Amino acid sequence: MRSQKKESQKPEMCEAVNKLSASPIRRFLISLNKRSLVVVIATIFILCSAFIMTNDYVLVNTVSGSASFMTSDNLGNLYLVVNDELRKYDSDGKLLKTYSDKSLGSLAFVDANDPLTILLHYKDLRQLVFLDNMLSIKGSPITLDNLGVLQPTLVCNSYDNGFWIYDQQEFQLERFNKDLTISNQSGNIVQLTGINIKPNFLVETGGKVYLNDPDNGILVFDKFGTYSKILPFKNIASFQVLEEDLIYFKGSQLSQYNMKTFEEKSMDLPAKKILCARYEKNRLFLQDSVSVKIYSGK
Repeated sequence: MRSQKKESQKPEMCEAVNKLSASPIRRFLISLNKRSLVVVIATIFILCSAFIMTNDYVLVNTVSGSASFMTSDNLGNLYLVVNDELRKYDSDGKLLKTYSDKSLGSLAFVDANDPLTILLHYKDLRQLVFLDNMLSIKGSPITLDNLGVLQPTLVCNSYDNGFWIYDQQEFQLERFNKDLTISNQSGNIVQLTGINIKPNFLVETGGKVYLNDPDNGILVFDKFGTYSKILPFKNIASFQVLEEDLIYFKGSQLSQYNMKTFEEKSMDLPAKKILCARYEKNRLFLQDSVSVKIYSGK
């Protein structure tokens, strides 16, 4: 598996800033006092953010169907699991491909962070399946019981065709190479942090691994599994990391937290009774009990 680095489309203003002559900017910054300089730097980070918070969205399409799971990729594609069938849609809600294998049981989780290598987790039967961007299977299903993991509750894609597993029995992250050998382990996270964790979501992106525990926050590790810190965002089911922005859904709001500037903003969602929310490439996907609504930012 290959975990592609996200090449997010930055606003044109960021490119304009980068093309300016360095010396005038340097003279300008030197002329500022320390407080003003902080404000300027923070403003540049906000302008270059991968996600610009806005309350101005228009409805593009509604995809009908009661989905048990929703996710998206960095190309703007939407993925829904309906009756254990994976359905891939484009950013306007046009159905592109489907995949289903009823012999593997219930499809619990899909990781589409790498749109060329999509991970499917059939949790009840402890099976992993990998698909390409056409939703064609890559290789054979992987039986997690054969890897020696005692209680594999969470999985996600990793760099260089690897994948992570969270072992609830050992309270640790384990990374497997493409040849199914262990390359890295976090060690017992409860002992490392002093926190009793019950995580519900795992993702690797931007060279970091994020383990979400609704009761305590988001635990952050480097790509080798070394524990770094905890972000104090509680009672969330899942989230996205878009460059330096943490995007998460809670209640009736979508929130954006910039991990460089520490600025946090929230917006009211343009729909009610939302079960899950995702943002990709100027598209806002909102899932309710009977459909997914696709919005475009103005």
